[in-house]
Amino acid sequence: MRKTLISFIMLACLPLLALAGCSKNNKIITVGASSTPHALILEECKDYVKNQGYSLDVKVFNDYVLPNYALENEELDANYFQHKPYLEEFNRSNGTHLVPVMDVHFEPMGIYAGKRHSLDGLTSADNILVPSDKSNYERAMVLLSEHGLNNIPVTQVEAQNIPLMLSDCSLAVINGNYALSAGVVDRCLVTEDKDSDIAKKMTNVIAVKNGQEESQKVQVLIRALKQKNIETFIKARFGDSVIYMG
Repeated sequence: MRKTLISFIMLACLPLLALAGCSKNNKIITVGASSTPHALILEECKDYVKNQGYSLDVKVFNDYVLPNYALENEELDANYFQHKPYLEEFNRSNGTHLVPVMDVHFEPMGIYAGKRHSLDGLTSADNILVPSDKSNYERAMVLLSEHGLNNIPVTQVEAQNIPLMLSDCSLAVINGNYALSAGVVDRCLVTEDKDSDIAKKMTNVIAVKNGQEESQKVQVLIRALKQKNIETFIKARFGDSVIYMG
């Protein structure tokens, strides 16, 4: 009985011990990010962060929802995968309290070839895949309208799944990071203008939980992303697919 009681107490204390360990581990900056290009860009920050007395732990997420919940629940110090309109809409819809602290880069959304390899000659029998979340759907419709395709039937699909479905559609509107990670950049027919108002509006940001904007960890991360090597890396690695805005 005594052994059983001791074992029970030890098991009950494990979560508390884990939390205590995390709370003392204040030299690790944990950031949630999409795999491409966000996590790759963050990897380039690690030397600077190390020189500031911290280590950078990059957690890769494959969707647009979990990294915001993780940040709200304080499992992350920051995340890096989204633009401001998506962040604002997520806060409204989910009651989260997340704020942007730095503009980092812009990924031009593009129209990609599916069964069709041109923007010309489409009819009502064609179909175009577009992202299903509100902010990216609206952005996609603006891009289609600019190229006279706003009357072609569209099908809304979760953004990360669109690059996998190009054989099932005439054309597709794809977010830059998903096009990069899926290796379909060479199928791009046209993109948003990098000097347009949409580029400024849709810049990908570092987000933190409200109240953490001036924390030392967040400030170290911001300074790391403002180093010249970050701009150089982005231009060399991604060309016109990712535009540094920091």
